[in-house]
Amino acid sequence: MQLDLEKVRMYAKKADNRALLDRVTVFQQGMEPAAIEIIKKELLQRGISPSDICQHESIYKDLVIRGPEGMPRLCKKCSLPAISLEWGWLKVFGFIPLLPWQYLFCEEHKTRV
Repeated sequence: MQLDLEKVRMYAKKADNRALLDRVTVFQQGMEPAAIEIIKKELLQRGISPSDICQHESIYKDLVIRGPEGMPRLCKKCSLPAISLEWGWLKVFGFIPLLPWQYLFCEEHKTRV
C-alpha cells in the first residue's frame, strides 16, 4: 500500500498537539519516515521545539503498555496510548457482568492514581 502524503498533511493540520506528539514519539515505530517528517514540521510551525518532542518521548517511553509486537496498545475509550491496565467486568449486552476482564486506559481515562 502506498502512503498518501497529502492525507498525512491534512491530518497534521487538523490534529491537536498531543496527537501529533504521540505520533512522532510513541507510535513512531509503525510510521513511514516521510510521514514523521511532515508531522515534525507541523509541530515546529506550532511552536513545539525538538526539545519538547524529546521531553514528551522521555515521559511516555516507559509508561506506555506495548503489545507482543512492540506496538503501543490503545486506551479502551479513546485513541491515546494506554498506560494503565485495570480490572473490570466483561459485560453482556453492555450491562450484565459476565466475568472479570482487564482493560487498558490512557492517562486521561485511568481510574487509579
